Amino acid sequence: MRLELDPQPDDRLLGQCYRVHGPISLTDLLEAYDEAPAGHQYLFTLEDLGQALYTSMHASHYHDLDSGDWLQDADIEPSWLQDGYPREDLTVEQRLHIRRLGFGRLLPQTSFDSIFAKDLRLDEDSLAELTAANTDLVSQLDGECYLLRIPAQRACESLYGFANGYFSCDLSPMENFRLAEHLEDHYGYRLFGLGASLIAFRRTRALDAQQAATLLDLLVRLYAREGNQPQVRELFGASLERQLLVLRYTE
Repeated sequence: MRLELDPQPDDRLLGQCYRVHGPISLTDLLEAYDEAPAGHQYLFTLEDLGQALYTSMHASHYHDLDSGDWLQDADIEPSWLQDGYPREDLTVEQRLHIRRLGFGRLLPQTSFDSIFAKDLRLDEDSLAELTAANTDLVSQLDGECYLLRIPAQRACESLYGFANGYFSCDLSPMENFRLAEHLEDHYGYRLFGLGASLIAFRRTRALDAQQAATLLDLLVRLYAREGNQPQVRELFGASLERQLLVLRYTE
């Protein structure tokens, strides 16, 4: 695997962007992810990049993550704004500062438990797709894949660089943040990648039996429907033995 700095990345990706060139292996992805420098986090783009970029743009607009009347009273240099909106020539660092403030405005209104109000239950097709993604994430990557380097202290904060969750049935950007925060704080799973439907986490430590059982129950509660609890439990039971845990944030 080879990483190439992209000097003109898509402006919907807020971070230093490296194009990922193949051949790619899971070991390559994990090693690259683990080499994030101090004060920065890495985030991979996953499947269907075009759709993921499209919904990311709409999610940021819908939730006013980068714009809105709140900017007038925010901790933002007046010179960054033009007619009340962020100037188009802002640096990535300046845009990330605004994005952090946008998240910070809405996160107090979002609890971890709110994710269970969304219907993420797997049907036969989505169960098969998620099983395939957990078995071999590399096979799910879009032909155009990027590694984002984002200045942040925590892995969950890398969502500032690629916020997603637009449709009402999806987890919102803030709910994705709460999910990533919870998995990081309680189970040592760090946000690894985001696509149009998939959200992946890197295991950083082994779980004891009680932690594994609690996390498995959480995932079954979130994704199982009547009649497929054994299959969903089997899927995530196997996934918790791997280096990556791949979930869905869309219906």
